[in-house]
Amino acid sequence: MQDNWTFEEFSTFAMLYAASIDAELDPADEALIKKRVDEATYQKLKSYFDRCADIKCIDLLRSYHDKYMADEASRQRLLGAVREVFESDNKYSIFERELMHLFEKLL
Repeated sequence: MQDNWTFEEFSTFAMLYAASIDAELDPADEALIKKRVDEATYQKLKSYFDRCADIKCIDLLRSYHDKYMADEASRQRLLGAVREVFESDNKYSIFERELMHLFEKLL
């Protein structure tokens, strides 16, 4: 499945990774992420994410670079989706800002 993800699927996976990087997936973050795709697709992505080791998640995110982050507008679209997760609780902590910098470097 991960070889042919749409942008919505890929960005959903990136958001899952971002939301769970500092702890377990918060229900509010999960609700925000679920809005991106239908329930069946979300469950497939969540299942894949749950079985994915941290380094494999990073490798997968990087593997889509040429497809969904080939130009600055595409990159910013994805980073905006990740930032949405960090800002979902109306707090953008120093830790979340640092994670955002990590994502900016990663993507």
